[in-house]
Amino acid sequence: MKKYFCLLLCLLLATGASAQPDALATFNLQQSGILRIGMFVLGGWALLNILIGSFRLMKATRNKRFFFQMNIYWNIVNLVIASAALYSLLTTDIANYTLAQSLTQHHWFKKVLYLNIGLDIAYLMMGIWLQERSRFSPKTEQLKGWGQAIVLQGLFLLVLDVVLTAMLEDKAPTLHSLIP
Repeated sequence: MKKYFCLLLCLLLATGASAQPDALATFNLQQSGILRIGMFVLGGWALLNILIGSFRLMKATRNKRFFFQMNIYWNIVNLVIASAALYSLLTTDIANYTLAQSLTQHHWFKKVLYLNIGLDIAYLMMGIWLQERSRFSPKTEQLKGWGQAIVLQGLFLLVLDVVLTAMLEDKAPTLHSLIP
C-alpha cells in the first residue's frame, strides 16, 4: 500500500511540475500574440496613413498640405518601429523561455508601454502647443497642420498603448501565479 501511495504522490508531483512549463509557454505565446496584433495594427495604421496622405498631399492646400506631410513622416517612423518589433516577435522562440526570462521580458514590455503612454501625452501636448503657436506665427499654416497631425497620431498611439498595457496587465496574474 505504501508503494502505491508513494507512486501516486510521485505522479502527482510530476504532473504539477510539467504543468508549470506548459502554463508558462501558454502565457508567453499569449503575450507574444497580443504584442504581434498590436504591431500589426500599428503597421496597418502607418501604411494607411502613408497611402492616404500621399494621395491627399497632391491636392491639399494650406494647412492640410502640412497635415498630410507630417502624417507621412510620422508614419514612416511608425512603420519602421512596427516592422522591427514584428521581426523580433516572429523570430524569437519565446515558448522555451524560463520563468525568469518571461518575468524579465514581461516587465520590460510593460515599462516600454508605460514610457510610450507618457510620450503619447507629450505628443498631444506638443500638437496642441503647435496649434496654439500657429495663431501668432508667420508660419501659421505649417504649424497648424503639423499640430493637427501630431494630435491625431498622439491620440491613436495613446489608445493603442493603453489597450496593449491593459491587456498585458490582465495577463500579469497568470505569470505571477507561476512564481514558486
